[in-house]
Amino acid sequence: MTRVEKYRRKICEIGRKVQAAGYIAANDGNISVRLSDNTILITPTGVSKGAMQPGEIALIDGAGNRLDENVPSSEFQMHLAIFQQCPDVNAIIHTHPPYATAWAVAGRSLEEPILPEVIITIGKIPLVEYRPPSTQALAELVGETACNYSVMLLQNHGLVSTGIDLKAAYFKTERAEHAFKILTITQSFGIPQPLSATEIEELFELCHVPESIRKTY
Repeated sequence: MTRVEKYRRKICEIGRKVQAAGYIAANDGNISVRLSDNTILITPTGVSKGAMQPGEIALIDGAGNRLDENVPSSEFQMHLAIFQQCPDVNAIIHTHPPYATAWAVAGRSLEEPILPEVIITIGKIPLVEYRPPSTQALAELVGETACNYSVMLLQNHGLVSTGIDLKAAYFKTERAEHAFKILTITQSFGIPQPLSATEIEELFELCHVPESIRKTY
């Protein structure tokens, strides 16, 4: 099995996971992997992520040019912008999880330090201002934001998670949606209580949190 075939299979595996979890519907969402500085695998346009076959995954270069017969996701520009701006990112998952997307539709971010698991693994989750999907305007804005944050809400749109690999990006997607669900439930009967600066610093030290996350607070 070649390296390209291996990652095509991994993308399909993640596609099945996000579909089964209810993070996307129909043919929504997109997933990509950086193979090299100028070679990227990305999910195809108009295909259910839960039913994709490895041979359908598109191969493109760093400028978005097709390197095979498959047509890449219409949001490929956003993926390219993140890869160009963030050398440590090798995988990107864009989904529409119900709770996270509800916060995005409400115009809310998650910047308060409330849940320890989110604080030490993700950091703040900002809200990226609305731009039409699949446009260069959205791509540029998300690319700029991704330099400082590994998970982002897209206003009136959905969630973007990045990682050193597909597993890391998927776990961030799962953890973020779980957090938004917990906070939504909490707000039905109380006000979420943020941790203090002292408590946050204690977490940082206990869990050896990297500077990339610490600096978001």
